Amino acid sequence: MPPRRLPLLALLLVLAAMAPSGPVAARVRQAEATQVCVLVPRVESLDEGDAVGDVPTATPALLVVEPLQQVRIEAPGGRVLWSRTAPPGEALPRPLDWPLPPLLPGEQVVLRLQPLAAAADAYAHVRLRAASAARLAATAELIQRLAGTPQAWLAAVHTALTAGDVPLAWSLLYAPEAPASGPLLELRRELLRRGCGET
Repeated sequence: MPPRRLPLLALLLVLAAMAPSGPVAARVRQAEATQVCVLVPRVESLDEGDAVGDVPTATPALLVVEPLQQVRIEAPGGRVLWSRTAPPGEALPRPLDWPLPPLLPGEQVVLRLQPLAAAADAYAHVRLRAASAARLAATAELIQRLAGTPQAWLAAVHTALTAGDVPLAWSLLYAPEAPASGPLLELRRELLRRGCGET
């Protein structure tokens, strides 16, 4: 079985490069054209510079290419639900695990992401929407079924990418329950290296 591991990883990297809905940048709300590249959760840009993402898991990880000095999670009305700021001159760890109770089906929150060394009022805005109850339950069941089996986990990422379900693929790849296996870690590094570019 081990000889199949590298070909599958190579195929995953190709699929990641060809994924029609690759990661997009969320613009920072400030005069200058600063951007942050949100990889996880999978988001799509909007006309006004914000981004929106439908998440298939109730506890989505957060991975942004650029170093961040602050992350805020707000309710749609602006109430701050959670906030974390890095020490001066340092960046927050990445990825960040979901710090709040699991999202409810259809629940919406707003992420405010402040890049390192950005102005005090410079935030990228990302709106997250939790998936339906059926999809959240299916994702949770899949993660539970895959626990502790690196090859099956990698195969599940492959299946999601093949089906064009990039949100599920990246959610599986960065789930806290994902095993720290070589192929999965290599795929994580490759996704971060590619960022929001076309290469």
